[in-house]
Amino acid sequence: MRNVRLLAAVAAASLVCACEVTVKDGDPDANAANQAASEPVPTLPPFPPAAIPDRDRARAEFQDLRFVVDKSDRKVRLFAGDRLLEAHDVTVGTKEWPTKTGEWAISRVDINPEWIPPKEESWAKDETRKAPGDPENPMGRARLVYDGPRTIHGTDETDKLGMRGSHGSVRVANDVVVTLAEKVIKAGNAWQGDSWFTEITSDRTREYKIALEEPVPITVQE
Repeated sequence: MRNVRLLAAVAAASLVCACEVTVKDGDPDANAANQAASEPVPTLPPFPPAAIPDRDRARAEFQDLRFVVDKSDRKVRLFAGDRLLEAHDVTVGTKEWPTKTGEWAISRVDINPEWIPPKEESWAKDETRKAPGDPENPMGRARLVYDGPRTIHGTDETDKLGMRGSHGSVRVANDVVVTLAEKVIKAGNAWQGDSWFTEITSDRTREYKIALEEPVPITVQE
């Protein structure tokens, strides 16, 4: 846990205040897997002062949040310290494209993420870029970035939950990933209020990248 907290501290020092931006065409390094998940967050405007009370209340509610993904039973578990809050079925990587194990910190949340197929991967050679809100976009409603291009992201393929079936990322149901995104944003000291979250999750055609001031620890284990 000490190593995870160190990683979180380093990540937090390099991130700017939470805000929202859209991804535009022409991003560099388009051949990187899920490039939009691993590209740096641009310099953003400061956190709006009016949102500070909501942010502070949300942070107090989820101040010890951490994630544990178990590949053995295909579950993601959320803890507040040592207390289990909830657990959800996930899809993990196949033997050919396994989900990497280790300790990291979730440093950013993408709402309505764009998908850029990894051109160097044979399975993606015929795939094309998918805009936010595209029904064929495999990233789903939200993406929690911890080891880009590896992420936790939403999926409509709920029949594969509890199984191996991804190309290395961790998939959860779309309704679940939205609730996870909410908790992570609150824990990460980036919350701007209920109406703000409703607005950005309702606008399905625009991607919002939210940098966390305090990244959230995550462990992926066998």
